[in-house]
Amino acid sequence: METKVFNSHLKVDFKQPINFKEEWAYLFKPDFAYLDVELKVRELKNVFVNHYGLVIKNGLLVKGCAPNIGHTKYEDDNFHYRHWRKGIEQLLVSKYGRSLPSIRLDDNKKYLIIHSPWFSYYFWLTECLPRLLMVQDQLDDLILIYPEGWKKINYVNETLDLFPQLQRIEIPNDYHLFVKNLVLPEVKPWTPLIIPDQSIDVKNLILNAAIQKNITVKPIRKLYLSRADSKRKNFENEKEVSELLNKYEFEAVTFSGLSIFEQALLVNQAENIVSITGAGMSNFTFLSKDSNVLDVTNEKYKQNKKYKFHFWKLATIMEANYFVQFCQHTNHKDIPRFSLQNLIPDLNEMESNLKKMTSSK
Repeated sequence: METKVFNSHLKVDFKQPINFKEEWAYLFKPDFAYLDVELKVRELKNVFVNHYGLVIKNGLLVKGCAPNIGHTKYEDDNFHYRHWRKGIEQLLVSKYGRSLPSIRLDDNKKYLIIHSPWFSYYFWLTECLPRLLMVQDQLDDLILIYPEGWKKINYVNETLDLFPQLQRIEIPNDYHLFVKNLVLPEVKPWTPLIIPDQSIDVKNLILNAAIQKNITVKPIRKLYLSRADSKRKNFENEKEVSELLNKYEFEAVTFSGLSIFEQALLVNQAENIVSITGAGMSNFTFLSKDSNVLDVTNEKYKQNKKYKFHFWKLATIMEANYFVQFCQHTNHKDIPRFSLQNLIPDLNEMESNLKKMTSSK
């Protein structure tokens, strides 16, 4: 396999939020860092792969096996040393000790890896699937390293089933691997980085598959992505918020239990969407042009330099109109991070945002 290099060529028109305030200018700056990113497909020989997807070769952590392992302009923590130390310890114990289980994969076959240490719905859409698509024309010759834990994740298996030619080898939980032939599409270097070309490719993949599978959903023009099935990061004044959303004819939907195709269609067909910031907003990947989204988020993000408003960027890439509302939050002692605290939105401000959103549709 020849080494592939992926470069983004799309120039995004980064528009400010529709309800923009001058005091937010430092939060919503055009960000073209993705244009400098070059992702390679690496063919590696004789490597160690730990159970989280870290890759060690000749005692070193392989570039591109995980995000946030270099000094970056995004000011993310540098995880290089921590990842390397964990990987090298596991390599040595797996090779010379007995306390860690390991497997040597077939030397005569070629394996593909698309996961890294951090995993969620967000990472699946913005990292794992793009890595798979980087080698989609060579899948006949590759065997996917498939962690056992993926068996219970519907969105993983629903999308992998779109590639029936791709063989999989299931790796038991907590097992490490020795691999002679490994194909490694590189991970995007920073977790909040959105690469427009890749997001558009994922959008087309899922929506086209939904059409081919004849999947249909009842269109909801005004969609509230409810977190009623979550114990954290809800509206503290949920009753009042729900009454306000009902006034503007928003319909609450929880996405748990829905297929990835149903989620994609619901978002794509919606004209107005309200959501609390969270991984579910990765579904902004499927937004239709000129739709409106209200991102209800924690005011603490105004001071958090590591947060880059990547859902704003995702909405912008899809040419949707982005609104944001910053909220106070509760301080429950049993919840360690502010990002998981319940929000207390100002209802007058929310109504103003809803009026602006719905008046254009």
